[in-house]
Amino acid sequence: MKLDLVIAGVGGQGNILASQTLAKCAMDEGFTVVNTETKGAAQRGGSVLSHLRISSDRQIYSPLVPKGQADVLLGFEPLEAMRYINLLSRQGKYIINTAPVPTILAKLNIDRYPTQEEMINTIGLLDGKGYFIDATQAASELGDVLLTNVVMLGAFTEINALLKPETVLSKLLSQIKESYHTDDVKAFNRGRELIQVLQAK
Repeated sequence: MKLDLVIAGVGGQGNILASQTLAKCAMDEGFTVVNTETKGAAQRGGSVLSHLRISSDRQIYSPLVPKGQADVLLGFEPLEAMRYINLLSRQGKYIINTAPVPTILAKLNIDRYPTQEEMINTIGLLDGKGYFIDATQAASELGDVLLTNVVMLGAFTEINALLKPETVLSKLLSQIKESYHTDDVKAFNRGRELIQVLQAK
């Protein structure tokens, strides 16, 4: 059993915390785990791509997920998700946050934000299955857009069979100040609910 996951976002969105949480969960379960990030100007809204490779029965020889091999793509930011969509396998799953975070290149009109229809058409070429959610709006409704990564992490647990939701949440909370736990639990569960609603349609 294996899981190749990529998380695409920009600096400040918390995707490194998300990937490290999942990596630590997998290590606790006894899996072989390799986790790494490639970063642009992360502290200034630059691109951040996290690679997480998990295996229960084979060696992992590269920390980077090869093109066309990712089982899951979590797009914390839509333009970054499209930038790395070629990493997703043809049968892969995706969850993409629809709320844009204007990057330096977008502000300079070098990058153009794709419409949701364009994203759906692009992903459709891969036969991938997944969901578009407004995780940022959900986090804002809970009182803090910084909870976006927690919403996305909760959403991920609804499409993955390798790591249990309660295990992921427990590991997340172990890395966060206790005063934030109540909000983080709400955000995590909200992410799960967003996917459950879409799955029921």
